[in-house]
Amino acid sequence: LSSQISCGSNIKVTVASSGEGATLDGQEQTRLFYLTGGCSLTLRGLTLVNGRAGSGGVVYANGAGDVEIIDSVVRDCWASGEGGVVYAKDSGAVSIISSTVSGCS
Repeated sequence: LSSQISCGSNIKVTVASSGEGATLDGQEQTRLFYLTGGCSLTLRGLTLVNGRAGSGGVVYANGAGDVEIIDSVVRDCWASGEGGVVYAKDSGAVSIISSTVSGCS
């Protein structure tokens, strides 16, 4: 990705692999997702790598809905502030289910 994917509406977004596996790569330049406005996000069956940001290396949620990472691999994501993987402020629940997280800080 050359820039983050943003959602600012009160909707539920699901990004899922079709079974072949898919990789979203921040290329050590950007976080992967930026959520506001009640937007909820489910990430399923993905490999999420190389997210970089001040806060929320993979997902930054501010006034967002729920964030779920399911059956995924998260690696080498980093935030200089808070939330190497997910930073959630005034948002819904954050769940990481049946996933592997490594090399994130």
